[in-house]
Amino acid sequence: MGSYLGVAAASANPPRFIHLCYKPPGGDVKRKLAIVGKGLTFDSGGYNIKTGPGCSIELMKFDMGGAAATFGAAKAIGQIKPPGVEVHFVVAACENMISGTGMRLGDIVIASNGKTIEISWSCGN
Repeated sequence: MGSYLGVAAASANPPRFIHLCYKPPGGDVKRKLAIVGKGLTFDSGGYNIKTGPGCSIELMKFDMGGAAATFGAAKAIGQIKPPGVEVHFVVAACENMISGTGMRLGDIVIASNGKTIEISWSCGN
């Protein structure tokens, strides 16, 4: 959770976990399924801002593609109404921006599995 909240820390918009659930008609559940999507609505790169030739910062809104696919699947499942299947749709939505509350190089965050992550520079290779 610390890594997700660290990415979202600089945004004026709070991060959101979105959970939708489809339950089959009649309530007879034989199988449960979860579809999870990443919803990074914009990724500026934070203090390691994406600049220069080939950075494609104008395309960073596409980091929400996993969330879009998850919501598309939710719409389809809601229309199809498959019997016997309970489906959970989970999206972690946030944006990675720059502000005084953002992560800095050298910061250490703790992930939900207890592992520590040091924020470092990467040229994307």
